[in-house]
Amino acid sequence: MKTKASLADKVLPKPVQDAIERTIEPHIYERASGIGVCSTKTAKERRQHIRATVATLWQLGSKIQKLESLSPKHIALLTAHWDQEGMSPEFLHNRLSVLRTLAGWMGKRNLVGDLGDYFEKARTQRTTATEVDKSWKGKEIDVEAIIARATQIDERLGVMIALMDRFGLRVKEAIEFRPAQALVDGGTAIEVFAGTKGGKLRRVPVETDQQRETLAWARDVVAQGRVKRVRWPELTWKKAQSRFYNTIQRKLGIAKAQLGVTMHGLRHGYGQRGYEKVAGVPSPIVHANANKGGGNGTTGSDGSGGEGSVGGESSGSSGTRSRPLEPPAGLTREKHREASMAVSRWLGHGRVDVTAAYYGTYGHAFRRSRRNE
Repeated sequence: MKTKASLADKVLPKPVQDAIERTIEPHIYERASGIGVCSTKTAKERRQHIRATVATLWQLGSKIQKLESLSPKHIALLTAHWDQEGMSPEFLHNRLSVLRTLAGWMGKRNLVGDLGDYFEKARTQRTTATEVDKSWKGKEIDVEAIIARATQIDERLGVMIALMDRFGLRVKEAIEFRPAQALVDGGTAIEVFAGTKGGKLRRVPVETDQQRETLAWARDVVAQGRVKRVRWPELTWKKAQSRFYNTIQRKLGIAKAQLGVTMHGLRHGYGQRGYEKVAGVPSPIVHANANKGGGNGTTGSDGSGGEGSVGGESSGSSGTRSRPLEPPAGLTREKHREASMAVSRWLGHGRVDVTAAYYGTYGHAFRRSRRNE
């Protein structure tokens, strides 16, 4: 069976791949501590991570020819990109750990900082259920104002951001979106296929006038170019991605360090709205923030749920334990699961439990009620 080409194989020229191999091969089996050897699995993962990291830099416009050329600005670019893409805490921990090990091999021990140098603490906490509302609405960011500003800069950029907000698309999915071919089921849904993770096709419902207007806008803009995608006609996908991130960060200030949000926050907002549409009640994180200080799922000053009360029990700063977040009256376990399954499907995930990363969970309270039945 033919092996699927890796990102590095697709992006990096052979001489660059060879240069990477020359640098890492003498060290690939060394433990990070420098004592003993690591497993074959660890060595394989290190090689994959390092190659993928360089390939990502190339996609972002920084075409380094050898690992020795890595600088702190490259690490900052990578971490900002990973943050914008909403990569998991596990991913962030693993990638920075490998990069730190690589820096040691090259004698550049100050190349990679600590996680806290690049991300907020909540961003790197390993938890399955979010304890902070990461949506733009939750951060009081006016989505429509951002779309209007983006449109003034570049209309295609405005369309991309609108698609991400209205349909929960990822960045690549919005850039590669083909509006003329998307509508299915008599206009009641769109098919998302270009740019999806793993090439998995999914359908997203079209139910509001705002969604229909956004699709019409996208069709009009795309009709002005020679390609059928929202992507800038003169650019490859790699260059379009680079332009997208450079523009939103430098001209719109969309970055954790500036506005406090990332583009992935639009998917959080979409997931929260989708949950409420199906369940008929606010999502757990929204419900928690609406009940701050009410003793019904205590939340911290940042809406984080007092160290984790959204969907779980935890000790607050006073040493007392907060209760699991109580679901709104009338919400059943079955309806909660139905809403989570729908959101998981619309966002392009294969597992229901992933949705807790977008809007928290009532799971602990439901498990407790099941035990009491």
